[in-house]
Amino acid sequence: MPAMPSAISSLPPTVHDAPSQGGWAAPISPARRSSRWRLRLALLGGAGLCAAWLGVKQVPWFGPLVADQLRSLLGSARVTQLEEAVAGVEDRVQKVVSDGKARNLSDATPPELLPAATDAEVTHDAVSPRRVGFLYPETASAEDGLWRPVATRAGQSASIYSTIVHPDSERPYAELFVFALDLSKLRVQAVAGSIEPKSADPAPDAPRPGVVPEGDRDALVAAFNGGFKAEHGRFGMMVDGTELLAPKPRSCTFAATSDGSLRIAPWGELAGGAGLGWWRQTPGCMVQNGQLHAGLRSEDSRNWGATLEGKTVIRRSAVGLAADGRTLFVGISNSTTARALALGMQHAGARDVAQLDVNFSFPRFVLYREAEGGKLTAVGAVKGLLYQKDEYVGRASTRDFFYVTARP
Repeated sequence: MPAMPSAISSLPPTVHDAPSQGGWAAPISPARRSSRWRLRLALLGGAGLCAAWLGVKQVPWFGPLVADQLRSLLGSARVTQLEEAVAGVEDRVQKVVSDGKARNLSDATPPELLPAATDAEVTHDAVSPRRVGFLYPETASAEDGLWRPVATRAGQSASIYSTIVHPDSERPYAELFVFALDLSKLRVQAVAGSIEPKSADPAPDAPRPGVVPEGDRDALVAAFNGGFKAEHGRFGMMVDGTELLAPKPRSCTFAATSDGSLRIAPWGELAGGAGLGWWRQTPGCMVQNGQLHAGLRSEDSRNWGATLEGKTVIRRSAVGLAADGRTLFVGISNSTTARALALGMQHAGARDVAQLDVNFSFPRFVLYREAEGGKLTAVGAVKGLLYQKDEYVGRASTRDFFYVTARP
């Protein structure tokens, strides 16, 4: 008689002995399952980091939101270390992928802001700033130090000029865009943000609209960002007759006198704020009376980026005044150290320089156009700046800023 199959041999195969290419597969060990889960989590984490990085680079409010949430969880010091690490990685990547060619000003300027003028008309315009040329020939573009008029709103005479300076001899991708404002035609005002700078307790009873006043919008030309959040140094501010944060004696101060003329100087040189219409403080003056701050003679400094090291390569902003006080220089940089920013502003013509806010999301310089129905819309003066179309004229800005109007 033929042999009868046993009960065990007649059972269907289980997951432990499922057929494979060579017969029956060995059971999956717990260590192998754990490894697969770790790989999946790593892939998900990497995708999340990529998405967050893209959000920071593309969405104006996303970067500040992420940073604030992380500070509440990890603390300010650890978030600063993370920002430094990310900036370092980005800088190393740029060094690898950079082709060594510096960008021209015309390549970085939105088409709607390019004036209809020939190079000869621009270069020899009697009222434009003096051409300063390049700072470092090895990283300069053909347009370094060449001032071009910026197209402003219809009916407003040319009163803003722009140039590009490459202020780092080792990084052709380090850029400083400088805007020269003719103060005989323009007036600068300060506005406190709806939240920043946060006041000391008890908070003063002061309005915080966070937008350009309605009465100044017909003459509105441009606007640019303010200074650090209060938690990053507690630099003082006074606006509309109200002191939001007390002044720090040694801090650099960007201020306007009662007649609208501007000053950049250490607080101790401003007579205790007497006769000033508004003032906003920053870290120490980067350049004072034409002299570079001693702390910027090397890159190893922590004084001009909250607690970020001076050697950290990030986007920065600054203001500077010409020796005669008739020209305000506003600088917005990409991939610069504090020292490079200071040297670039000085090269452009500023005798006194104060750094404003830093990091990718905050520095901006926008100009205004009239859209359909007369509504004002903002245009970034440089490609790649983060801003919203109703910047400073729509939803209230949580951060302080400065706006520029045409004088009558």
